[in-house]
Order: sequence, then structure tokens, then C-alpha cells
Amino acid sequence: MKKQVRPGYQRAAFFVVLLSVIYAVIGNTFFQLAYRYSAAIDEAYIVFTITSAVYALPVILCFRRKYWYFALFIPVIWVPMLMITGYLMGAVFPLPEDDYGAGMLLLFIHGLNLAAVILGVALGLTVNAAIAAWRKFSRVQKG
Repeated sequence: MKKQVRPGYQRAAFFVVLLSVIYAVIGNTFFQLAYRYSAAIDEAYIVFTITSAVYALPVILCFRRKYWYFALFIPVIWVPMLMITGYLMGAVFPLPEDDYGAGMLLLFIHGLNLAAVILGVALGLTVNAAIAAWRKFSRVQKG
């Protein structure tokens, strides 16, 4: 007889894949913007700071319970999703083939986005740990 999968497990796995796809689309969109408009590169570190904070919010909201450690898989699943969404966005918004500077820009933008994803996940899990510790500490004080 097949063992039942717990609903919390399925929910956590679903959110890992969903957030990885969303973060990959955001990264590829930023690459397309940076390729077409140089102002996006001038403000890359501001975008890095904002995206790190934005990436932390879903982690804080979705990974509070038993399967909190699933959030650590987001950067791992993000890489193949980045390749898939990058291919699809390249088909929709093609770039010239003879522009080698686009490859360096791609490495810079996606390296920055990977750092933002890792920092966002770490920040989200740290906030969740602080909230859990605060709740546990306040329960001990009351009781």
C-alpha cells in the first residue's frame, strides 16, 4: 500500500518550485532591462538590496512550520529554472548573436541575482528563527 504524503510536505515543495520560477523570471527580466537600458546597471546594487528584501518576504510567510528547511532548496532549484526561463525569454526577446558583452552582462546580473536569492532565503529564515525564538521565550516567561 502506498504511503500518504503529508499535505505540508506537498505545500512546501510546491512553494519551493514556484518561488524558484518567480525568482528566475525576475532575474531574466532584470537582465533584459540591463541589456537594453544602461541605467539598470548604474543602480544594480540598489536593485540587489531591494530584491534581497523582496525575496525574503515569501520565505518568511511560507516556510514557518515543520518544513522550514525546504527554503534552502530555492537557490538549488533556481538554477535550472533560470536556464529554462532564460531560454524562453530569449526566444521571445532575442538578442543579437554577435554581442559578446551580453555574456559578461549575463554573468554579472545572474551572479548578483544568485547572491540576492541566497541572501533573501537566509534573511527570511533568520527572521523566522527570531520570531520562533521570541514566541518560545515569551511562553516560558508567562508560564
